[in-house]
Amino acid sequence: MRRYNIAVVPLDGVGKHLVPLGVDALRKVQAVIGGMDLTFQFYDAGFEYFLNTGKKTADGLKEALEAADAMFCGSSGQFDVNIPPSDHPEFNVGGKLTQLFRGVMGNTIGLRPFTLMPGFECPLKNKERIDMVLLRQTTEGSYRTPGTIVGKSMAYDVNIVTREPTEAIARYAFKLAQKRNGRLQDGKKMVTLGVKFGSVTCFEFYRQIFAEISPQYPDVEFQTTQVDALAEHILKAPDRFNVVVCDNICGDILGDVGSFMIGGMGVAPTADIGGVTPHFRPNHGTFPRAVGQNRANPVATFMTAALMLEIVGNDHDDDALRAGAKLIHAAVESHFTRDGVRTKDMGGTATTDEVAGALIEAIGTVKV
Repeated sequence: MRRYNIAVVPLDGVGKHLVPLGVDALRKVQAVIGGMDLTFQFYDAGFEYFLNTGKKTADGLKEALEAADAMFCGSSGQFDVNIPPSDHPEFNVGGKLTQLFRGVMGNTIGLRPFTLMPGFECPLKNKERIDMVLLRQTTEGSYRTPGTIVGKSMAYDVNIVTREPTEAIARYAFKLAQKRNGRLQDGKKMVTLGVKFGSVTCFEFYRQIFAEISPQYPDVEFQTTQVDALAEHILKAPDRFNVVVCDNICGDILGDVGSFMIGGMGVAPTADIGGVTPHFRPNHGTFPRAVGQNRANPVATFMTAALMLEIVGNDHDDDALRAGAKLIHAAVESHFTRDGVRTKDMGGTATTDEVAGALIEAIGTVKV
């Protein structure tokens, strides 16, 4: 039985409450499944940690993350509505820590699964099923380097796209499409590249590289579409899409659109993969208005835990981890299809702890 070392970094805001609850869920899964050996090491980092210590991260964090099998994290940034990070530009909390978890660790592929779980309410009209995946390039584009403000009349950013990581996300996209069941509309295996082509040279480079690689996967249909049209089409007919790929900034925006379709950012997981240590976190950010109020939705954290078990399990061909992912999914489905308690964002009145406790109980009782 292989031992997996999980580096846990709750970071800021509601993550300090939610991420430990996700660890509790993983420990419950481990007790129920058997054949699984997860160890958890907690580390400090983030904006609040910086204000308290003058350091962005605890000493040795980078080395600890490199030695781990996975990173289970919250988000970095504002933790108090009265203390915006913009008051402390010397820290640059969002950029520096995001670069550590993504670029420094080599995680150039952002995986954003959009699956509507049974019992979750979809805001789209007459949509009972949604099952697609967005891949976001996480280390390049206009997010790669901070721009410059020139006086009071000008600012600029540099949009950088290079071949190696673009080829990596293209190959991952086509291989993922081969493994999936295809789009819901007709089962067709597809990759859709969403860019603003025709006027932005970097996006033309994306299209060129994907077009070069596409013939190597003849069983997968490839199409390119303008990203603004793609946003409309995803909302109107998500069943037309299977695997969607975007650059960094467009993928950031469409990632939130996709979360909306499956019940909101309070239920959506994310992963950044392809490098030394994969990075997993809920999509909802720090949610500073909910800090200390016991009302943030823990579902995204639980779904992120399931995504971590699935991806690490696939990477190591570990059936126990894959079974653990299925157990969390089954527990969430069982709870919400039986009208279990919900937080306010899902139309209920329950607290964070009440929902988390009910889900952990379901992990111990549901049949898979």
